[in-house]
Amino acid sequence: MQLDLFKNIAKEIQKIDVTSFIEELVERLRKMEEEYVIDRFEGNIAICEERKTGKKREILKEELPEGVKEGSILKEENGKYVTAKKEQEEVENRIKDKMNKLWKD
Repeated sequence: MQLDLFKNIAKEIQKIDVTSFIEELVERLRKMEEEYVIDRFEGNIAICEERKTGKKREILKEELPEGVKEGSILKEENGKYVTAKKEQEEVENRIKDKMNKLWKD
């Protein structure tokens, strides 16, 4: 009886398309690494730029978290856009440091 169970399990495992599973996993991991900065708003659309590639993307305002503005950094998590707070703080601090150095010199 147990042997039949293992044979059935092995048959089901063979049915799984491993290649498509890996492709989907890679795509989800890639999306997790993408970060967008809001360039501007045009009506109910936010024009965003992927920070690494510069690729433009249009995102409906209703899909964005509350309180975002031009310059806000976003990432996608579980199919939703969220503010990338850590990355946003790093950028803001870098800009402040540059401004302070500019005014000191």
